[in-house]
Amino acid sequence: MRTSYKTKHRDQILSVLHESGGEHMTAGQIHDRLREQGVSIGAATVYRQLDRLVEEGAVSKYVVDSVTGACYEIKEEHGGGSAYVHGKCEKCGKVVHLGRKSMEAVMRTLAETGAGDGFELDCSRTLFYGICRECRRQQ
Repeated sequence: MRTSYKTKHRDQILSVLHESGGEHMTAGQIHDRLREQGVSIGAATVYRQLDRLVEEGAVSKYVVDSVTGACYEIKEEHGGGSAYVHGKCEKCGKVVHLGRKSMEAVMRTLAETGAGDGFELDCSRTLFYGICRECRRQQ
């Protein structure tokens, strides 16, 4: 794990991730948000800082599939949400957190019924597909 050192850009990226309300963001989305806030920052700097934050353990990086760019979220112990599993909208591609309690109930049921022959899910990498609230409203 790399030693962390504070920089203005590092703090600005963490701030954007805190303000995201638990929404996963791609490096491009983070870059766009910073530019909207009037921050002069290059895309390469955003990627470099995100790599450092992942190495430090402050940010999680998720590669959802081969189509969607990597997504980033701030880890719970660093002020982020308590995401357990993720959902991806099949219309807009947005990746969202799904409730931890719901998934714990599913895992309990699997364990109690013996389903899956003792197979244990890695919830940090579990992805469900569906339609997000915003896309359902547009239908």
